[in-house]
Amino acid sequence: MKVVPYLLQIINLKCSRSDDVVIRDFSLEINRGENIEIIGSNGSGKTTLLKAILGLLPDLEGEILWQGTEIKETGNFFLKSCFYQGHKLGIKSTFTVLENLKYSNFPLLATNQTLSSVASRVGIGNFLHRATSDLSIGQTKRIALARWLIKDFDLYLIDEPFTAMDDEGSSLIHSIIKELNSRGSSFLITGHRKSGLNSKKIYLNGTNES
Repeated sequence: MKVVPYLLQIINLKCSRSDDVVIRDFSLEINRGENIEIIGSNGSGKTTLLKAILGLLPDLEGEILWQGTEIKETGNFFLKSCFYQGHKLGIKSTFTVLENLKYSNFPLLATNQTLSSVASRVGIGNFLHRATSDLSIGQTKRIALARWLIKDFDLYLIDEPFTAMDDEGSSLIHSIIKELNSRGSSFLITGHRKSGLNSKKIYLNGTNES
């Protein structure tokens, strides 16, 4: 019987920031269509973990495997399979909604019809040609959510998506994640507390919860 490797596996990861060890002996496994929430306070290492997975931290110990292969040996294959969103959304206030979606989509070059469709899915379809500076904070955050839907990725690495999100926005995030899960996508997200998402919870104080 063929053993299918985990989509992403981390084994005994150790990360340091300056001379301080931020993450020690950290392990996780995630399969296709699964969600994991990394929960911890500010400074606990949540963002550091995402940077380690993306290969942005040269000095670390342990293994990070993508479908059974060390990430550093996968070339661009791993990065092309992942979507990363930091807590700074990278949305240009001088761009229109449509321009922001096109900018984030480069070089995938989705059609305007596709971009209009994903904007409508998150409730900003009527604002495509409006400057982002004219939108509310909640509407601006929905541009980031629309980006998730432009193309299906195997893994979404999302830093604190529920922070400062109202109930309607949080429900929309749940709905989008469920939709993408049904198509085989997995999510690794960070946060300060449980979001109510159907996920395995890993606390950076060392405890886990299914």
